Amino acid sequence: MAMSAIAQTPSQNDTIKLIVITAPGGAADQATRIVAEKLGPALSKNIIVENKPGAGGNIASKFVASAKPDGATFLMTSNNHTINPFIYKDPGYATLLDLLPVVQVARGPTVIAVHPLTPINSMKELITFSQTKPVSYGSIGVGSAAHLVGECLKPVTGAKFEHVPYKGGAPAVFDAVAGHIPLVMSSLASLGPYIKSGKLRALAVSSTDRWPGYTEIPTLNELGMGECTYDIWLGIVAPKGTPASIINSMNSEISALLKTKEMQEKILGMGYMPVGNSVKEFDDMVRNDINKTSKMIKGMQVQVE
Repeated sequence: MAMSAIAQTPSQNDTIKLIVITAPGGAADQATRIVAEKLGPALSKNIIVENKPGAGGNIASKFVASAKPDGATFLMTSNNHTINPFIYKDPGYATLLDLLPVVQVARGPTVIAVHPLTPINSMKELITFSQTKPVSYGSIGVGSAAHLVGECLKPVTGAKFEHVPYKGGAPAVFDAVAGHIPLVMSSLASLGPYIKSGKLRALAVSSTDRWPGYTEIPTLNELGMGECTYDIWLGIVAPKGTPASIINSMNSEISALLKTKEMQEKILGMGYMPVGNSVKEFDDMVRNDINKTSKMIKGMQVQVE
């Protein structure tokens, strides 16, 4: 009886915390809450979603890296996980040593969009405009995939962009919709509804192919800016020392949930593709992303104290 109970649950704790690297409302937050809603009943646990934005995700990542590895605390992270080691002198944690992969939840593109009142209707017009008058762009924050795409475009196109970091995708998008910033780079989860309603004008997506549901938006690759093609990814990691049995159990439960029709529809509705891969596949993806990130960042003037 005792062995059976252990096999059914990832830990002996009644409550599991899912820490999110961004503020409420953005893609990581939305995905976490979608997972938490079904994961709690599946595990017979209380799942608490806790947002700890700031320092490009380092605050949340350090918090989880130092948490007790007993299966009670996990982190929903994103590309910051692989970007921060290259742009922060001391992010406060080691990506491959202090946090263990559990499961990749989703992937999606960065979208580049402007306020509809700006005299910009294409990437070509944006680049030309920025070369005469620097354009400020908002993003989810320093070290995000959107930030990396924005900085990559500068040397590739000669555009003059000035980064305005926010503590999440939602605050950046709100300011763009309100006209406080002319340009925003964020996920479809954050931008999609405003693009559909006409409150923002999409210029390009950073994916290799045009994105389902938004096929009218061209890719950076087809616009001759393929060097800056880069997916956003969302995934869950655990503190080092977390037993493999707990990690494998969580991977199995979440992967199974991500294969259900309801969960897939919700993730797709965000503008993301659900993933739900194995622990090894997620680990391989992270390592490959580190290699790609290092090449993209090389030569960029992106450094944070």
